[in-house]
Order: sequence, then structure tokens, then C-alpha cells
Amino acid sequence: MNLMRQAAAGLLFILVAMPTLAQAAGWGALALDTEKAERSPYYGVGGGDTEKEAVDNAMRFCQEAGGKACKSLVSYEQCGALAVSGTGDAGWGKAPTKIQAEAQAIAGCQNDNCRVVSSDCN
Repeated sequence: MNLMRQAAAGLLFILVAMPTLAQAAGWGALALDTEKAERSPYYGVGGGDTEKEAVDNAMRFCQEAGGKACKSLVSYEQCGALAVSGTGDAGWGKAPTKIQAEAQAIAGCQNDNCRVVSSDCN
């Protein structure tokens, strides 16, 4: 009887965990209107099953937000972040954690006024 319970618990774990694990394997991407890297820039965050799909979605969302010169900045399988200064400087990062990706974005922006405008984890 104890062995049956263990087997049932194992099967339940697999049925519950597998969709979550499959979702976590997706791609994310960030795109930015490089002509308007201001305090309220046009940007897009996209996701997808493939890197190309994520980049295409990020570009589409950037353009839908009003961006005219959108450029894909970073694609990631874990976490990504985008920081802007409000005066045209921008930085991005990708890392295993949101905090690390945000720190990379701030460092890459290279301006004391930089702040994170978007961060995302898969």
C-alpha cells in the first residue's frame, strides 16, 4: 500500500510539474526604439517557443507601442532587462535571475540616471 501511494505521488508530481517545466523552456526578447531611448521609451517584450518567435513578438510590440526605429536588443532563455537614462543612453542584460539581469542593464547603460524600464523572466 505504501508503495502505491509513492507511485501515485510521483505520477501526480510529473503531471503537475511537466507543463511548468515546458513553459520555463521558452524564449524572451526585448526590443527598443533606438531613436527614442528616453525616460518613457517605446519598447516591446516578447516571448515564444523559439528565439526568432520571441524577437519577432518583441519587435511587433515595440512598433505597436509607437516605435519607428525598433531594434531587438537582447534575447534570453532565463531573464532579461532593459534600462534607460532619459537622455538617450540604454543598456540591457540577460542572466539567470531578474536581479542579475537588471544589474547588467544598469551597468550597460553607463549613466548615473539609468533606471530599469522593463525586466522579464521565463
